[in-house]
Amino acid sequence: MQTSFLPGRGTLVLTAAIVTVFLLDWHTPLGFAVFALYVPICLASLRLVGWRAAFLTGIVCSILMIVGWFLSMPGIPFLWSVLNRGIGLLVLWSVLWGGHLFQQRTRELERVQTDLQHEVEQRTKAEQTIRATNEELEIRVAWRTALLKASLDRWDLVTQATHDGVYDWDLTTRRVVHSPHWIEMHGFKNGDDSETFEQWSTRIHPDDRARVLGHLEEYLTKKRQGFREEYRIRRRDDRWIWVLDRAYALWEGNSRAIRLVGSEKDITERKRAEELLRKHEAQLINLTTKLLQAQDEERQRIARELHDDVTQRLAVLAVEISALTRSDSSEASHQGHIEHLRKAAAQLAEDVHNFAYRLHPSLLEHLGLEAAIRDQVDDFIRRTGLKVQYMQRKVPQSLPLNVATCLYRVTQESLQNVLKHAEASDVLIRLLGTATGVGVCIRDNGKGFIQEPVGPASRGLGLISMEERVRLFNGTFRIRTCIGKGTEIHAWVPCSDSSADCPLDTQRSTAPSLSTS
Repeated sequence: MQTSFLPGRGTLVLTAAIVTVFLLDWHTPLGFAVFALYVPICLASLRLVGWRAAFLTGIVCSILMIVGWFLSMPGIPFLWSVLNRGIGLLVLWSVLWGGHLFQQRTRELERVQTDLQHEVEQRTKAEQTIRATNEELEIRVAWRTALLKASLDRWDLVTQATHDGVYDWDLTTRRVVHSPHWIEMHGFKNGDDSETFEQWSTRIHPDDRARVLGHLEEYLTKKRQGFREEYRIRRRDDRWIWVLDRAYALWEGNSRAIRLVGSEKDITERKRAEELLRKHEAQLINLTTKLLQAQDEERQRIARELHDDVTQRLAVLAVEISALTRSDSSEASHQGHIEHLRKAAAQLAEDVHNFAYRLHPSLLEHLGLEAAIRDQVDDFIRRTGLKVQYMQRKVPQSLPLNVATCLYRVTQESLQNVLKHAEASDVLIRLLGTATGVGVCIRDNGKGFIQEPVGPASRGLGLISMEERVRLFNGTFRIRTCIGKGTEIHAWVPCSDSSADCPLDTQRSTAPSLSTS
């Protein structure tokens, strides 16, 4: 409470009371304790206007009490009056000071009460906030629990649909948790103890164990981008199965993996199918090899028969017809017809000879691949009139006949495709030897074509035949083509004999009535 010194109704009442008590004390003989009425006036002043004003009021009342002692009429002995007035002053200041202390304590109690009430209100608000937050958290927990349950149900459905076994490996505690399908896939039962990492690693097939554990260690030390392995593992019932294992690690910072979560799929049936497919593919390759060999042998036989029999007989026929033209017994009217038959027989003999050579060129056996392709290019130029540039470099002098035949057939079929489909004006043929094999490249500037995805219906028999021939020797066959930009065919076949002595690099450009370009 603040002290107020401004005149007001309370101040006037206190002043009037003081004056009244003083007048009473003045006109009352000594011995009457009228001055005791100053005490309630001081207390009233303490209550109404505060401690400072009450202190001043006490001083005024004390002065008036002493003045009244001198002005009052005699009544009791002097010493008793002094004692009486002293006790009155003591009582006055004792009561005033006690009232002041009481007022201070009261204010302190009021302040404490106010603080307590404020704290109670704050705690009440905090409790309400905590209660509201708790309710919100309960709602969120219930919502998250529902989402987690839905996610777990969804994950369970996914694992059931994909037949994947899931595991969670804590790398810090070495504890592994497996899904029910993983337990079933590995031949465990629900009541069996959890398997440790060491127990799992001993079940991996000995031929796969070092690879799998090595790749896993590289992945956990960040020396490998991911972990995806196919390996064999022994079930609890000692039956071997193939699994596809894919894992993802969680890292503590950038240094240490602390958790590994992965899934395993049983791919035993797929592996069996792949093995069966490989066997069938090997059988198909063997059959294709035999068919191509049989085809080449049949071509060689037909070429030999045409060369040794039909061509010789046609040559003899041409000679006999020539003898008729020189015979005097022939009529002059028949000479022109006989000469025409001679020329036709000679041309037929030459055509049969060329056909037999295309079926199986003898140069391929006697002079090698480079000479056979060179002769093939010369024959192609004579027949088509196209400009052909032929280059060869480091071609081995001795090549296995089957390898030479393969590359020769690729070149032959490619030139046939150029003639039939390319509508080209310029052809480049390169025969190159490398440290590990021999390759041939045929490029034209024709119209090209749209290369469809690999499939039986997307390529002609010629391209399929070339690719099969190269694939039988574990070679590579590649086609580059684009509409309006020509076609380029690459065939490369490995050959251990390619390291034999090679002739000097040569380059030859041939074209009908055209200079080298």
